[in-house]
Amino acid sequence: MTDHPSDQNIGSELSRELSLFHLTMMGAGMMIGAGVFLGIGNAMRVAGPGGLLLTFALNGLAALFTAMSYAELSSAIPHAGGAYNFARVAYGKGPSFIAGWIEWFASSVAGSLYAVTFGIYTLHYLGQLGLLDWFPLELHYAERFVAVLIAIVFVWINYRGASETGKAGAFFTLGQMITLGIIGVAGIWVVIKEPTRLHNFQPFMPLGWGKLLMTMGFTYVAFEGYEVIAQAGDEAIDPKRNLPKAMLYSVFAVTVTYLLVSFAAVVGVRADSPGVEGPVWQWIAGFRERGFGMAVQRLMPFGGFLVTLTVIFASTSALNATIYSATRASYALGRDQMLPKIFAKISPKNKTPYLALFGSALIVLIVAGVLPTMDVASSASMMFLLLFFLVNICVIKVRRDMGDELSYGYLMPFFPLLPLLAILT
Repeated sequence: MTDHPSDQNIGSELSRELSLFHLTMMGAGMMIGAGVFLGIGNAMRVAGPGGLLLTFALNGLAALFTAMSYAELSSAIPHAGGAYNFARVAYGKGPSFIAGWIEWFASSVAGSLYAVTFGIYTLHYLGQLGLLDWFPLELHYAERFVAVLIAIVFVWINYRGASETGKAGAFFTLGQMITLGIIGVAGIWVVIKEPTRLHNFQPFMPLGWGKLLMTMGFTYVAFEGYEVIAQAGDEAIDPKRNLPKAMLYSVFAVTVTYLLVSFAAVVGVRADSPGVEGPVWQWIAGFRERGFGMAVQRLMPFGGFLVTLTVIFASTSALNATIYSATRASYALGRDQMLPKIFAKISPKNKTPYLALFGSALIVLIVAGVLPTMDVASSASMMFLLLFFLVNICVIKVRRDMGDELSYGYLMPFFPLLPLLAILT
């Protein structure tokens, strides 16, 4: 018989303040962080222009399969801890211990990636304006310094409580969706006016189809935002209904957004533009992490400013959500004594697990300060892939072994086909 988290111990001191809108915005905000900005140039370099679109489309489909598993389990086990709770109900303490630690570190490492993204793009734009001549640090160290500063700001916001975290997430996510929507519409408008821009997609897959697995691997971190919604089980209003809805809504919205802005990045550069040599996709890909920004600068007036504004909104909303997710994962581990019990201590004033927050913040700050960007992105992706693999196994076991004991708010269709497809992908 596996262990069930005791209702007496689960999150009774946390406050329910997060609506369906807040939850959806947190999920979307965590997904639209570094993925679209760092991923576009790198994915185009590895797989070409067509591979870029297919990377985001296929990752969106794979994410939807796993999001359905999360949605079903969250509707039946709506408590802080997410995948950690699912593994504990399905398999007991051993696997849940592993899941909890992976979840904690994956969210923390992803948060550091978003902080670094903020630092890279913000300082790049300020440098173009000539506003960094006075700055005493080299650019690399300046980027990391800014990354650490912005991470500290959002640690403070999370300390203020779930309501403040939800409001901040909603504000920044709405901002990024609006700015990315403008970029996507601009890309469609350019093609309507100049259909020859579609030639930028030729050849569609110049480096072969086998590259897709590589690009899907290092960009999948851009689709893991629904995991943060599962962490909000103790703080969501009507969690059995709202958690599943928020997960599915956020994955759909983000996949469409990624496809629109990826398309806009490819068609945004004229082949005969000054400084563009060779195929357009190779020119964009040559800038690697900054490829998206360079493409949007050629797409529209004030493109550089719009990209910087979008990065500020996107990276901060994702940073806010990942700090929240990492904190709730370590709180759940402390609550069940998988970590020292002090991790489960709640601030009487803010109703926040503040020691779990500070422990998670320490990981975010160290990684943001010292580790290489793409290594951080790849490690976060690998940890989330392991975590999602486990959740898809859990949903099959829980439904078959305990389906009659649990009260579900959502049941996925075509069970068990979808979690099996998710495991394969």
